[in-house]
Amino acid sequence: MAVSQAAPLRRASVANKLVFGDGGAYSSGGFVANAKAGGICSYAANQQWFSRACDFERTEGGAWSTVFSGCTGGGIPQDNSVEGANVRTVEKTPEVRLEKPYIAVDNDGNYELHVPKVAREATTGVNLDSSNNEIRSFSNIKVGKPILPMKGYDYVNHDMDTYNILSEEDEKINNELQQALDEGKDLVLCPGIFFLKRSLVVKHPNQVILGLGLATLIAPQDGSPCVSVKAKTPGVRVAGLMLEASVQSETKGRASDGKSSLLSFGELDITYDVGDANNPGLISDLFTRVGGSNFDRTVNSDIMVRVHSGHVVGDNLWLWRADHVKLRPGEKGNDTGLPLYWQTRTWREEDGKKVLIDGIGECVTKNAIEVTGNDVKMYGLFCEHTTEHQCVWKGERGSTTFFQCELPYDVDTDYSVGNFTGYYVDESVNEHTARGIGVYSNFTVYNVKAPYGIKLPSKKGIVLQNPFTIFLNNGGSIEKVLDQGGALVGDAAKLENKGKPQRAWIGDKRVEIVSV
Repeated sequence: MAVSQAAPLRRASVANKLVFGDGGAYSSGGFVANAKAGGICSYAANQQWFSRACDFERTEGGAWSTVFSGCTGGGIPQDNSVEGANVRTVEKTPEVRLEKPYIAVDNDGNYELHVPKVAREATTGVNLDSSNNEIRSFSNIKVGKPILPMKGYDYVNHDMDTYNILSEEDEKINNELQQALDEGKDLVLCPGIFFLKRSLVVKHPNQVILGLGLATLIAPQDGSPCVSVKAKTPGVRVAGLMLEASVQSETKGRASDGKSSLLSFGELDITYDVGDANNPGLISDLFTRVGGSNFDRTVNSDIMVRVHSGHVVGDNLWLWRADHVKLRPGEKGNDTGLPLYWQTRTWREEDGKKVLIDGIGECVTKNAIEVTGNDVKMYGLFCEHTTEHQCVWKGERGSTTFFQCELPYDVDTDYSVGNFTGYYVDESVNEHTARGIGVYSNFTVYNVKAPYGIKLPSKKGIVLQNPFTIFLNNGGSIEKVLDQGGALVGDAAKLENKGKPQRAWIGDKRVEIVSV
């Protein structure tokens, strides 16, 4: 199977060989969880890969970074082992395990929603049975069905002329979904696009919103998120969704700091939302996009995902600002080397000066994720192309196992003046762990020299394992791998070492670096 980000494999038992690639073809994955293979598991030519709670008899392949968490079997490599340019990072026993909800059919042909419970001890290996699941009847589940445009008997794409105009039917569906949530029901959303006038607000503990087939929620046009989980609401699961930014016509739905987002888990102004270690929240198989499908390139969101609550588990998030979008009718691409799409741009040249396109740039979002809650754990986090820091971490005792990031392609040299990074841990944080952290550059428009890919404090409670940067293509550079408390570590990722990882170190931690 050829794979990429946003194409996870879960709950699978493969008798023989499992291959995540198509021969020697380029691939940029990827995520597999709660799966086993009796034969070889091949990561093929994938630049990076994350495997969680899997059982593999043998593994091979992978280009730069393969990360394992809670995996068992003879095929799991030694932690910090090196094969060619590939460094393997192994977290033997993760702190917490919380699997994604799924639908099953009982012996009588009835549908059930299986909601796995949190595990704090049995966090390794494969669990394909239902012994740790709460099983919920569909009698208390709202199945949401979007408007599916048709021509005759065939499904067709939405009309782009009315894509940004909400209809009465859109509002009716929105209200029905919210009413079900208010009644304490779970939501299962069918494949298709839901155009929201207001946020779906979750205020009952343990509620589930589960999307099927990349069910897509288009954000309200007033700055409200697609989904808002109220503070102090433990056990909520948000899974299997694509959240898409919209054209913003109002600001009344923004948070109190004036920022818009696509998912808000918790509330900005509630400062004592510690969460529940025995009933954490879950964000699983969540994918976001700012741009891509909408012909209007003024779509925007300040931040894609905000996590304010404590004890939330992230399990495969791919947060993407569009680097390319669909061509409008009759439009030609703006890059002869990539003629099938429009390459998004922030600036244009006008009378010898740089001018922001449409006053804000195309498909702009500043941050992929901001974490202010404590005890938040991320397993598989992909952040790409935002115009400021990609990942911003301000909560205590947080951790990320596997991080992949591409810096924005189209920013100008002011990006380096702002010292923006792929992975940013605030100076106020005292305890944080990050494993398998990779930041890549591909500056296509301006010769940007990003000062470093990662920034974090230099404190005993900060653990960083196998950090690296890579120059992918085009111009510019990442001058150092990381800034740790003011100490600049690692060599520059630049044209001369294109495609070769620049590593600050192999292994975990360098405690309180004071000079390099």
